Amino acid sequence: MVTTTTSAESALCERSREAEAFLDSRQHTGPEVVSACEGWTAHEVTAHLAAAAAEVTRHLLPYLAGEPVPRTRTFEEREPAYRELGDAELLARLEAEERRMRTVIGQALAREPDAVVPWTGRRMVVAKFLPHLRNEFAIHRWDLVGDDDISDQLLGQPELTEHAVGVLGQILVRRGRERDPSPECDLHVRLRADGAPDVRLVVESGQAGLHLSDSPADEPYVELDAPARTLVIWGRRPEQRGRFRSYADQPTLHRLQALLAGY
Repeated sequence: MVTTTTSAESALCERSREAEAFLDSRQHTGPEVVSACEGWTAHEVTAHLAAAAAEVTRHLLPYLAGEPVPRTRTFEEREPAYRELGDAELLARLEAEERRMRTVIGQALAREPDAVVPWTGRRMVVAKFLPHLRNEFAIHRWDLVGDDDISDQLLGQPELTEHAVGVLGQILVRRGRERDPSPECDLHVRLRADGAPDVRLVVESGQAGLHLSDSPADEPYVELDAPARTLVIWGRRPEQRGRFRSYADQPTLHRLQALLAGY
């Protein structure tokens, strides 16, 4: 029996610009280089991405076979084996795992465009794995090389911000809640970027999260360009200070920065 591939599935199987850019940056970044991702070298960032791609595949293969989908492993469970690889072998594994992940995602979506699987204790729309990994590759490339034209092009894409807020809106503030200087107080503050909906950071009734908003409101805000805003949402800070401007009082800015600590 000959298996055919649809044009939609083929498009899904193409490597993203973000993945290509990360892999290219690793050709010019030694494995021992300390990244902007706290506590990780370039080698460990690469292991993180390879393990993430493999974990997506590990969920989707049983799903396609009609078998129970396993529990999502933590970073600590799935990454050590990749960290132990030599750097050249690790880079080859990242390429292979990322390619295999895209193929399996394409197969799942060709069969069921609205497929949903268990993921990290919640339900994940399979199509959302693609922008999620694009975000990861773009952010972690910045962790290696910092501000440059390619980072601006990749991080400024509206769909990456929409995914980060829509899918990870609570997760991206989870670690920051542990260092919130006023955890019992409500907070409403906006992150603004020209030509895009505001991102609202909201703390209410003990719950915190990010939300997109097209509605204007008289709330404290900070202004950033679109790529810088993506960095801040993911717990980073642009290297050029003029890209991040505050029109909120000091306690509000302090809380925003504490809450947006990444994960």
